Amino acid sequence: MKNLFLVIICFITPFVSSAQMSGSNTQLGFTVSPNLGWLSGDGSINDGTRAGVSYGLLADLALSPNYYFSSGFTVTSINGRSMVESASTNYKIKYIEVPLTLKLKSQPTSIGRYYGQFGLGTGYKIGAKADISNGVGSTKSEDVDISSDINFFRISMIAGAGVEWKVNESLNVMTGITYNNGFTSMNDEGTKIKNSYLALTLGVFF
Repeated sequence: MKNLFLVIICFITPFVSSAQMSGSNTQLGFTVSPNLGWLSGDGSINDGTRAGVSYGLLADLALSPNYYFSSGFTVTSINGRSMVESASTNYKIKYIEVPLTLKLKSQPTSIGRYYGQFGLGTGYKIGAKADISNGVGSTKSEDVDISSDINFFRISMIAGAGVEWKVNESLNVMTGITYNNGFTSMNDEGTKIKNSYLALTLGVFF
């Protein structure tokens, strides 16, 4: 926990310094964004979506009046269920995510700005559990620790769009949709599985 705290401080410091130098051209904020996650892999492995959530810090660093480097530091739960023959597994994977994206914003209006976003996502596993059922009539095991079976690093493609609503000169509320498509397999053994999610992006910028 101490090491995680130090990582967070080291990550935030450059953003704070940049914000002080750039003034209103840099936005810092917070997000709490619900998502629906699913799995993909060889064969019919996906068995529906599962709800998750992402929360943490956001940062938009101005490259020009309309172009921003957008990143953040969030804790994200990506859940999904697989079905192989009669056995089902409900995966509950938690990551620290650091997106590396370009955000394009429209000219400001009286109500706010539209935006589009595209780039890469980097995820670092901090927890992995699963609910496992081996078939009809079998005993279900819940919250089984599967950390040793899940890869530490995750890479994804991020695409999103939405609106930053202007509340006042120093406060914007963001609403949008974000698609996060997993590029890398979350496991090495057995059938390779990728996890992805669609999020309702909610945030506040100061």
